[in-house]
Amino acid sequence: MSFHERLFYGEQSTSRSRYVCVSEDSDSEPEVDEPELLDSGDEYLPPDAQDAEMSSDDEEEERKERPAKKQKVMRKKKTFRIEEYPDEEEIHENIALQVSSEWTVDDIENDPLPAYEHEKPLAIRSPYEYFRMFVTPAMIDNIAYQTNLYARQKDVNSTFSTDSEEILRFIGILLFMGIASLPSLEDYWKAAFRIPQVVDSMASKRFKYLRSHIHFNDNTKKDNDRFYKVRPLYTELTNACLKIPATPKQSIDEVMVGFKGKTAGNLRQYIKTKPDKWGFKLFCRASQDGLIHDILMYQGTTTFDTHPIQLPQEESKLPISTKIVLVLAQTMNKTNTSAIYADNFFSSIPLVKLLRDKYNCRYTGTVRDNRCGKPHLVPIKQMERNSVVRGNFCFNNNDGVLVVRWKDTKVVTLVTTDIGVEPLSLVDRYNKGTKRKEQISCPAVIKNYNANMGGIDKSNMLVHLYKTPMKSKRWYMRLFAYILDLAVVNAWLLYCRDSRAIKQKCMQLKYFRNCISEIARSKGQNLRGSILRTTPRPSPTNSPCTSNGVGIVKPGRGKRTEMPDDSVRKDISLMHFPMAGQRPFTCKYCSNSKKTVTSSFVCSVCKVNLCIKTDRNCFLDFHLAI
Repeated sequence: MSFHERLFYGEQSTSRSRYVCVSEDSDSEPEVDEPELLDSGDEYLPPDAQDAEMSSDDEEEERKERPAKKQKVMRKKKTFRIEEYPDEEEIHENIALQVSSEWTVDDIENDPLPAYEHEKPLAIRSPYEYFRMFVTPAMIDNIAYQTNLYARQKDVNSTFSTDSEEILRFIGILLFMGIASLPSLEDYWKAAFRIPQVVDSMASKRFKYLRSHIHFNDNTKKDNDRFYKVRPLYTELTNACLKIPATPKQSIDEVMVGFKGKTAGNLRQYIKTKPDKWGFKLFCRASQDGLIHDILMYQGTTTFDTHPIQLPQEESKLPISTKIVLVLAQTMNKTNTSAIYADNFFSSIPLVKLLRDKYNCRYTGTVRDNRCGKPHLVPIKQMERNSVVRGNFCFNNNDGVLVVRWKDTKVVTLVTTDIGVEPLSLVDRYNKGTKRKEQISCPAVIKNYNANMGGIDKSNMLVHLYKTPMKSKRWYMRLFAYILDLAVVNAWLLYCRDSRAIKQKCMQLKYFRNCISEIARSKGQNLRGSILRTTPRPSPTNSPCTSNGVGIVKPGRGKRTEMPDDSVRKDISLMHFPMAGQRPFTCKYCSNSKKTVTSSFVCSVCKVNLCIKTDRNCFLDFHLAI
C-alpha cells in the first residue's frame, strides 16, 4: 500500500524527521527519503542495531536498573445476587427431555371456569375500617411493643416510650406524605411550605425520633430467616390477605421492592425489566383485579423454610421456579375451579401436568423453548422470517397439554391446560409498511392469557401511584413502606368490589388514602393538635370521601351537611367537643320535617350542629345513640 505523507501531514520542514503509515500486511517498503538527523558526533544506529551491540552483561545490568512493571490486579467483581440454584435451566432441560414424544395436532376443550360473584355487603364500610382489615390491631400493638423494646436495648436509661395510638398517627402521616410529596421530610414543617395535616399531628423532632427507633421484631431472637426483621408484619399481612375471597383466575409473578443500598447484602436482587431494577424480590399471587393474596419472600435456598406450606420430599427436588408456583397454589381455597397464569420464568411441561393431576388446577403461561419438550412446531427462527405474516400459528397436544406458537411482533410460545386455540378472534396491529392498523388472527388462549395475566402488574401500578416516602439506610424500612402501600391498595380494591356489588360509584384511590390518613392522624390527638382546622374541608363534589358518609364538610349556606359515619360518631378517642359556631344551623338530632330547631354549637369532629340546652342535650344523645 502506497501512501503520500504530504497529503496527510501537509508541507513540513526538511530539517525534521518524517514518518509514513504503512499497513501491517504490506510486504514492500515505501520509497521515502532518509530522514535528516542532527549531527551529534556519534554514529547513528537504529534501535535494532543498538540492541545487537549490547553485551549480555549490559543487558543484565539494565534489567536490574529498570523499574518493575506494575501488574494489573484483577479485582473480583462484586455481585449482589443471592446464590440461586446453579443448574436451574439445565434441570429444566433434562426434565423436558423426559416428556413423552407423542405429539398430536389436536385442540383441547374444557368447561369455562365459573364467573366470580362478589357477595353483596350489608353496607359500605369506611376506608379506615377496610385498612384495618390488613393492618390489624395486633400488628400495631406489636410495632409499639418492639419499638419500646428496641429503645431499651439501645439505651437502658432511655425515657422513650410510645403506644399504639402514636404508631397509628405516625402511619397516618406517612400515608399523607405519599399523596402530598415534598423533596425532604423537613419541608413539611418549614414555614415556607408548612403542611397543616402533618404539622398539627406530630412535632418534627418526635416524628424523626420515632422514625429512627421504630422496630418490628426482637433482634435477640435472630434465626435463619434473613427477613426476620419484618417477618411478623408480613406474616400478619399474608394471613389477612388469605381471608379475602379470590377470583377463579389467579396470576403469579415477581414484585420488586426498590432498594439501592448495600446494607442488605446479597438480599438485594437485580431485574432489568422491572421499574425498580434493584431491590428485594417477592413472589406474589393476585386476583384479576390486582388484589394480592399470598406473598413469598425470596432469600435463596431458605426461601421455603419460612412459608407455612411445606412441600413433600419429591417436590422439594424440583427447580425453584416450579416450587414457587406449587407453594403459592396450595394456599388457594378452591384449586379445582381455578386457573393460574404465569410467565416463562415459571412455566414448564412437568409443572403443568403436576398441577392438573395432583391439584386439579388449570395453568396457562408463556414457556421457553427448552422447557416444552420437542413438539412438532415451526422453529422460532423460521417463524421470525419476513415471509411469515403476522397472525400465523401452530400447535401440538401432549396428553392434554397444549403448546401454541403464535407470531405477533415477536414469536411467542404458550403452554396451557385451560383454553384451546378455538375460537379464533381478530386483533388490531399496526403495520409499519402500510402505516395503518390491520386485523390479524389470534388464538383464544392468547387472548385469554393477555386478559388475565396482569393482576400483579396492576397492583404494582397502584402501589407506585402514591408511594410512602421511606429513604433510609435500614433496608427493612423499605419493606415496611411497601406493607403500608399494599394494605391501602388491597383495602381500596376490596372497597371497589363492595361498591360495584351494590352498583355504587367508587371513590378514587387518593381520596381513599387521604380518608385513612385523616382518621389515623386523629388517634390519641388532643383538640388543639389535629381536630381544629384553619382551612375549610373539601366540599362533597370535590371529595368522593363523602359518598360513604365518612367525609364531613363544614356547614354553610347552600350546602347540605353530610352525616358522619357511625365509626366516627361513636369513637370516643377522637375527642368530640362542642364548639361555638358563627351562626345557628339546624340541629341534626332533634329536627325533622315538621319541626326545625337551630343551634350554634358544632361538634369539633362530626362538624354537625347539635343542641345543648337545659331541657335536652342533643350533643350527648347524638354520640351515644345506637
